[in-house]
Amino acid sequence: MSHQNLGTEFKAEGDCEQYNSHGGGDQHNHVDRSDRRQATINNYYGIYLPKHNPALAGVLGALTIRQWLSSQPYRCQIDYRGRHVQVWNQIIDGTGNWILTTSEVQAWEDKSHVARHLSMEGVLGSGKSILISLIIHSMLQKAQENSKLACVYFYFNHGDTLQPSVSQLWAALLEQLLEQNSDENIAQEVQSIFDRSRYGVISIPPIEYFNLFKAQAVLFETVYLIIDSLNICADYNDDTSHQTLLETFQKLPDNVRVIFSSRDGSLANHLLVQKKIKVKPQAADIETYVNDRIKTSRKLRLQQDKSFMKDLVKSIIHQTEESQMFDHPISIVSKLTIGRFLIARSYLDRLNEDAFRANIKDMENSLPEDNCELSRFLQPSFRRVEQAKDWDKALARHVLTWTTHAREDPTAELVIESFKLSSWHSSKYQDLTLDAESLLPVCHGLVTLDHQKGTLRLIHESVRRDQSLQELISSETEIAMMCLECIGTDVISDTSSSLFSYSATFWASHFHSVKRQNDETLNELMMGFLGNVSQVTKVWNLRQAINDRQKMDWVTGLHAAAFFDLPDWVDRLTSSGIDIDSTSSDGQTALHWAVTYGRREVVKALFACSAEPNMQDSLKETPLHKVLNGPTENCLKIAKYLVDRNASVTIESTKGFSPLSWAIRYGPTAIASLFIDSQENVNTETKPGWTSLRELFHHGHDIVESISHDGKNRGSITRGRAVKNHLDSLVDLLLEKRVELNQKTEDGWLPLIHAAKHGSVSILRKLLEYQPNSNVVNQRDPKGRSPLRWALEYEKWGTAQILVQHGSDVNENNEDGWKPLIAVTKVNIYEMVQFLINKGGDVNGRDNDGRSALSYAVRNYNKDITLLLITKGADVNIRGENCPSNIEISLRHADLSIAWLLYMHGADLERCDEKGRTLLHRACLAGNLPIATFLMNQSVNTAVLDYSGMTPLHYAVLKESEKLVHLIASRSISRETIDKTDNKGATALILATRKLNLTLVKSLVRHGSSCESKDHKGMTSLHYAASLGFAEAIQVFIPDITDVDMTDNTGNAAIHFAVLGGKTNSIHLLVEKGANLEVLNNEGCSPLILAVLKDSAAIVTQLIRAGANIHAKGRNGCSAMDFAWNQNNSKSRVVLEKVLQSKISHVRWA
Repeated sequence: MSHQNLGTEFKAEGDCEQYNSHGGGDQHNHVDRSDRRQATINNYYGIYLPKHNPALAGVLGALTIRQWLSSQPYRCQIDYRGRHVQVWNQIIDGTGNWILTTSEVQAWEDKSHVARHLSMEGVLGSGKSILISLIIHSMLQKAQENSKLACVYFYFNHGDTLQPSVSQLWAALLEQLLEQNSDENIAQEVQSIFDRSRYGVISIPPIEYFNLFKAQAVLFETVYLIIDSLNICADYNDDTSHQTLLETFQKLPDNVRVIFSSRDGSLANHLLVQKKIKVKPQAADIETYVNDRIKTSRKLRLQQDKSFMKDLVKSIIHQTEESQMFDHPISIVSKLTIGRFLIARSYLDRLNEDAFRANIKDMENSLPEDNCELSRFLQPSFRRVEQAKDWDKALARHVLTWTTHAREDPTAELVIESFKLSSWHSSKYQDLTLDAESLLPVCHGLVTLDHQKGTLRLIHESVRRDQSLQELISSETEIAMMCLECIGTDVISDTSSSLFSYSATFWASHFHSVKRQNDETLNELMMGFLGNVSQVTKVWNLRQAINDRQKMDWVTGLHAAAFFDLPDWVDRLTSSGIDIDSTSSDGQTALHWAVTYGRREVVKALFACSAEPNMQDSLKETPLHKVLNGPTENCLKIAKYLVDRNASVTIESTKGFSPLSWAIRYGPTAIASLFIDSQENVNTETKPGWTSLRELFHHGHDIVESISHDGKNRGSITRGRAVKNHLDSLVDLLLEKRVELNQKTEDGWLPLIHAAKHGSVSILRKLLEYQPNSNVVNQRDPKGRSPLRWALEYEKWGTAQILVQHGSDVNENNEDGWKPLIAVTKVNIYEMVQFLINKGGDVNGRDNDGRSALSYAVRNYNKDITLLLITKGADVNIRGENCPSNIEISLRHADLSIAWLLYMHGADLERCDEKGRTLLHRACLAGNLPIATFLMNQSVNTAVLDYSGMTPLHYAVLKESEKLVHLIASRSISRETIDKTDNKGATALILATRKLNLTLVKSLVRHGSSCESKDHKGMTSLHYAASLGFAEAIQVFIPDITDVDMTDNTGNAAIHFAVLGGKTNSIHLLVEKGANLEVLNNEGCSPLILAVLKDSAAIVTQLIRAGANIHAKGRNGCSAMDFAWNQNNSKSRVVLEKVLQSKISHVRWA
């Protein structure tokens, strides 16, 4: 388990990558090419290496699930990814690629090929691991390019002290699958078990890992599963799950294609695998390997002539070819196969030592056939070491001790530095000069040097288990003491040295391996280190720098004991004078660290020394804040231990979270329940305005909101179900602890109000059933709002129904006039309208604007709700203040179906507005024929006058709507109706005439309108037509005229208006009708006199020709001639002079 600020560099015993750092198993070359490959490695594997942070927070996606899996107690602890990089880095450029082009591998890669399983068989040293790494690298690259493919892998190794079980193997493979998935592509089974674990279930049962792998694998088109040295795991049966390798392989989905390596064919036969590859060293690979060794070794290049090296290469290659050409017995073939790379490596190492020139044939004869024979093969080397001089033997023992026990391949520089330090108290080795090349000869072929990296390793991993080696080397305690001496004293002043860096990184790992020996010297060194704050801080900051993390000003030994899981040292350190509550520079105590890293035994040890549980760090976080960073099972035990010792669950950090609020928000349920249950009175406010129930409701709402944003994919649905179970469980617990629902907090918060706004129906029902007979359902918040109002305003319809069923007032009164029934009507929720009416909602209740629910239903054009309200007794004529009626609203919206519905239930169609206008008035004013038709069909009164005295027909004429005029005129019951006058005495026909609209004139006349009705000026439609020169109207009027000489209030007859209008055709029509040409108006003017006064020669001429007397006198005694001369109207005078001169022969004389 790692800390969010400190990285993953250390893990507790049994959970520590330092215990699993030795290289891969079968391998045939060893030179590191990391400088040439590192960029490529980053490209291919970087996307699969997310920063580890196991805290259950942030985005609920694939990354969070991977982090959660990595914290499971049953997961595989072997660094399979690092092992792959390690093996792949050993490849000599240009070797091994032939494996990718074999027909067997290409058929395995082809997803359509029927054979899904492929076995690679080869004996020890044949190069299976290297070839497997090439296949893995190739398939990872293809998976990166194609998201439908996935590649997962695992390396087994005899050197691993803790071999994974079958279940742990599938757990590791599942993690890799998830690394290649997007957040949206998570199997429902995986998401479900994650959510259950997050909100209550402790950990994944081991047997489930294989089922989860299958579920996740089917989401890909093809999954390539690659395992090295599967024979190591083949016979293992997990006591927990009782799964066998055979059982799981037989149940893999069809889209999973498996390739694995093994020592022989027995495993392939057991798993019923038909396709096999026999792995043997290739001549080209051997030649490349030998030449590369020669190029990278200065000694080999200098001490051997070129012809010798050529012979060496040819000899090794020749022997390899012979092993493939002849049909040897299996034992001989195995011997030759196992030996090609081993003998080449050993011989080149000995040449590099320049110890002797061995004959290759002699070495071949001693080749091992299997692991047992390998020990015999190496015995001469062990004997040479034992028989060497003291100095050589001491150096060899030291080199072999470090290559065997070191947590990573030690560099030559590290081995030399440690050797000199080990001889610190002896003067006989002080003057020795050592370099990397001088370390190999003393080991006599047991150790090989990586010239690229400068690291040492055993010639083969099998050597590590050899009894002769174990008898020869020193125990790991020597390395542990070396590390502690290095970091605990000033013996090494240069912190950048290899030995100091290694010691700072791996001292705890070595100490954990040997601490049971209880070595007094080792313990003294440990106390010297942990008791030295300066040295502890120096070592800590070196580790921080390696991982690019922030340094600290000071760290105590207690913190180191907590971090490195050393509970036995807590009492020793406090007894030595270290304050149990001493802090590091970030304000954290050792208890903070112990809780953060899940060190349960350290937590117990700290409390045994009276550690303070509520100390706050620089972020104001207590140790209990840190408890949620690891596996649930371990965290729960630590949390309970803290709570039982008075750790507060309600102290807030600077981020605003307390342990209680954090557990409520992010789970797991078990810890949140523990925190709630630890409170004596759950109604006590943890801070002003906040109780445990409020924390639950507030953070629970946040979780639900974050999930709702994920959409409706399978993962979010499963997470939503898990969150519901989490919240339900915690609510049940609070109710059991007698939480008060009607107790307001300091700021007026109420549980039921919050539940109405944001809660689920199930939780609300729990609360209401908890206090079934109380009036808590109608309790209002400081704003005066009830739970029902909040539920409806937040559109929580199910919540509102629950509230009403438990007694909410459906007719509640509010100062702002809010009504439940009106509220749901406004937003068109038919079911809620019906529900509230059935529960007694007042259909005629009004808001502060005087509107009822029906008003809003009509406004919303909602026929269903309108009908529902009406059938339930709603008054159709209720209208708000200064608001139109319901029928008017429906007509404005042209919703005639609702209008008809309202009319059929008593809506008033004759009601007038503030101007006295009826609905028909307004329809005609707007020119709205459909509405007018609807109203006329309901037999509304067409003769109603508005306050300006106008009828709907007047407005229809003013709108010049022919259809409207025809509609109303055709349905007028009498002439009196059609000739109603406005306040100025104008009839509809007068208005139509003044509009010069012949169609309207004809329509009105046709429907009985009188052209002789006078307005307040005494003018008729005929007068207006004559004055406007509207001859077509005059022609329409003439048949109905009884008195063509009718005059207006000024005495003007139609002929006068015709003269004034200046239209000769109008005069002609009137003359034909018999108009009197000598009639005088009130001013004593005849039509001819008016024409002279207008000086219109054409009109004067027309009148004279029609018979007008030019000598007839007006009331003032003047004739037309008099006016022509006196007014000097030249045009009229010319006409009259011509008449007098008799030039107009047909003029009638007086």
